[in-house]
Amino acid sequence: MKKRVLITAVLALVLAGCGGDEEPTDTPDPIEENGAEITLVTSTTTTSVTETTVSVADEPDPTDEPDPATADEPYPTTTTTAADSAPTPELTEEDVVILRGIGPVTLGMTVDEAVTASGLELTQDFGRASTDSCFYMTALTALPGVAFMVVDGEVVRIEIHSPSTLATRSGVRIGTSESSLREVYSANIQQVSGVLLEGPAWAFVPNDEADADYRIYFAVENGEVAHYRLGLKPAVDNAQGCEG
Repeated sequence: MKKRVLITAVLALVLAGCGGDEEPTDTPDPIEENGAEITLVTSTTTTSVTETTVSVADEPDPTDEPDPATADEPYPTTTTTAADSAPTPELTEEDVVILRGIGPVTLGMTVDEAVTASGLELTQDFGRASTDSCFYMTALTALPGVAFMVVDGEVVRIEIHSPSTLATRSGVRIGTSESSLREVYSANIQQVSGVLLEGPAWAFVPNDEADADYRIYFAVENGEVAHYRLGLKPAVDNAQGCEG
């Protein structure tokens, strides 16, 4: 009997240390050992597992991130390159012939200056006689009938032939009658010889001393102005152009 009490006490202490609050799930039948009745009390110890919920900080919603390959690329742009086009001529047949030049081109200009001022592509006229220091330049179809005489690199004479319609400030042009020519320039017109290959010419002689070296010569055929030229002396006086 003492053994039974002792064993029971020991088991009670063990159960108390192992969480005796839990009810045994299975109590075996008592058995006898050496004539003594021994009751073995077994219990299933349930270990309480506390679920720990770890709060994870709310992650920000994913945002649309730029593609690294294109993040630094600027928005595409369209570059339009203007097609090359010929410049609009500054010198046209609408310009006026004056004693010192035509429109933006004045006598005494270099070839480069004349090209810049006129906006025309001037090329040498190899159909006319030339020398090392004297030659003619034309703008071909851009200004038909007009030729620029160049001496020592400067434009010193401009010739106007048919089919040009260029007119002087007073309206004289190819086709103007001789009588109208003389009437328009009555105070400055003089008949001269030696400046044309054939026959006399009518010369506009300026009154201003500053213009003493400038002339305009009109060739008259069949009672009308056939062609005319303006320029600086002595180049303007030469009947044979660069050959003289």
